[in-house]
Amino acid sequence: MKYEINPKKIHNLIAVPFEIKEYLGEVSGEYLKVLFLIFSEKKTLNCYEIASKLDVSIVQVEDAIRFWKSKRILKLPEEENAVTEIKTTSTFSPDQYSTDDLIKEKEKDVNINMMFKESEMLFKRPLRSAEYKTLLYIYEFLNLRVDVILMVVDFCIKNNKSTKQILKMCEHMADNDITTHEQTEMHIKNLTEKFNLENQIKNCFGIYTRKLSTNEKNYIEKWTKKYCFKINIIKKAYDICVDATGKLSFQYIEKILQNWKKADVKTIEDVRKLINLKKEQKKAKKTSYNLDEILAKNPLYIKE
Repeated sequence: MKYEINPKKIHNLIAVPFEIKEYLGEVSGEYLKVLFLIFSEKKTLNCYEIASKLDVSIVQVEDAIRFWKSKRILKLPEEENAVTEIKTTSTFSPDQYSTDDLIKEKEKDVNINMMFKESEMLFKRPLRSAEYKTLLYIYEFLNLRVDVILMVVDFCIKNNKSTKQILKMCEHMADNDITTHEQTEMHIKNLTEKFNLENQIKNCFGIYTRKLSTNEKNYIEKWTKKYCFKINIIKKAYDICVDATGKLSFQYIEKILQNWKKADVKTIEDVRKLINLKKEQKKAKKTSYNLDEILAKNPLYIKE
């Protein structure tokens, strides 16, 4: 098929690097569209603006920018000490979506539509605006699969977690490459066990009206994971703490459990033996005496 360039229809030219020619065979149309738009605009666009102008997903825009950066066609402005920059996912938040964006994405992507519908079934009500935006952000920016996102939503609903906590959990998973169905199942299983342990210990300690602090959670994780103590051992340490101080003190309990760990305590029976041993040692110390001191008090005693 023959063709010619029509000069009558060309009023302005876009300057692009000649070096992109060697990559034409390996890049998709979206990659080229993103690059041509970047070179054709007078101002620096962020990922969301590029996606809106080209009618492509934000994930595709980010992939394209990463590709052209890897080929040194693009680079981050901080490498040139520039004021402007191409925005990445960290500069975009769910709140920046508009209602029109939600409608557009929902109609364009069947996966997004399904994610919204399944989420409404899990919530047992229509989604709120913040929930729509958060789920769309997780799907497009964190690049998690719909089935993974729904597993997180289900887990958070069952544990009375907020929309912000859904986002936080998904960000943690994306940062730690927890992206498959199997990995998510294991992650949720571990979190469930952790929450159950925390709730059991809260009940043991009589904590009913407040949440645990981060520091307190760290103590619990240390006792159960590093020291490998069971609930009954931790409860015994709590009882000793309250008897000695009259109040709950995580620091005091930590000292007790730390000593028990050094003594290789594993069962309640080991605790009893250790306590009895210390009582006997204390008693022996009180009843012990120095024969020389006693004899020295006798006026008839002559020291050799």
